[in-house]
Amino acid sequence: MSTPAVIHLANEPSGALSGKSTVDAYYIKALEFNSNFDFELISTLIRGNSITFYYRRHRGLSAECFHFNADQVVIIAYANYEA
Repeated sequence: MSTPAVIHLANEPSGALSGKSTVDAYYIKALEFNSNFDFELISTLIRGNSITFYYRRHRGLSAECFHFNADQVVIIAYANYEA
């Protein structure tokens, strides 16, 4: 997965993580850090092997995209935030 938040929350300069346990640990820390995570879902965009959630949060607009393999396992995930 790739998101600018990884740089700060996971101390990973590339902004990218791989492996289920690493990504799980990141999300646990992110949710602890943002315990009042509140958002407004604007739209859900789908195509054959991916889904994108477009939403508004306290820092502005965000989009998170997840790509799945044939077994419906997420193989690529990334987030984009309003600048």
